[in-house]
Amino acid sequence: MCTIKLMPELPEVETVRLQLLNKIAGKRIKGVEVFHMKTVGHDSTIEDRLLGKTIADIDRIGKLLIFSFAKEANLFLLAHLKMTGQFFFVEQTGEVATGGGHSMTEADIAEFPGRHTRVAFYFTDGSALYFNDMRLFGYNKLADTETVEKAKAGFGPEPIDPEFDVDWFVEALRKKKAVVKAALLDQSFVAGLGNIYVDEALWRVHVRPTRRANKVTKAEAAALAAASGDVMRESIEVGGTTFQSFKDTGGAYGNFKDFLQVFGKQGTACPRCGTTIKKTRTAGRGTHYCPGCQR
Repeated sequence: MCTIKLMPELPEVETVRLQLLNKIAGKRIKGVEVFHMKTVGHDSTIEDRLLGKTIADIDRIGKLLIFSFAKEANLFLLAHLKMTGQFFFVEQTGEVATGGGHSMTEADIAEFPGRHTRVAFYFTDGSALYFNDMRLFGYNKLADTETVEKAKAGFGPEPIDPEFDVDWFVEALRKKKAVVKAALLDQSFVAGLGNIYVDEALWRVHVRPTRRANKVTKAEAAALAAASGDVMRESIEVGGTTFQSFKDTGGAYGNFKDFLQVFGKQGTACPRCGTTIKKTRTAGRGTHYCPGCQR
């Protein structure tokens, strides 16, 4: 089993969102059980406030999931998986589907609630949604419209958005003095790009992660905008990248790791030029690149 420890990135969270939406949209909550108050921001009202509410939609900005409820214009549930958060959906039959980003053992899904269960949402049809989080970094917190708008305001546009402004991206990136990898990891600049997909996008456009952003040419920046969106869309299509047994809410492993060209490939030959791929540390993150074809 791969031992790389990574937080789920946008494609993984988007996969969870789509799968979860398919399972719980329209379901009415008959009860909420909190097993660790830190996960709900020490909100003692969450059980009463969600009682009887019906799941209307699940939106996402960056890696933040936003649950909304029917006929409730000012009530939302913000959920973040962080490093080890997982949603487990249990059918009326007891069949378990999972979604999250850390290793699972048979003990983790033997029964619910389990040792790492932090919150349980019970539905009127007998199904249930459990949030497990081994390291207690993730959260499920109630929010009003103002809080949601403030949260959204902290994120930049997403490269996978069909209306992503490439001209804006080119000009904004080339004004930054940070190394290009650090600039791309800044969620207030562009949302959703994480360590895996930044390395992959930079490899695709022949730009070394340690290059200063203001030294990237206009053509390279435009190509990077396209590559950033492409690599995440391709990952979403195959369910994300599996590291440490990431599964979506349908229980399926992400398959994009089979398509990675540079991330985690240190010591192997670059598939483009044959130079040995190197790993270094850039912007505080493990960084993979080809010294031969990434300028």
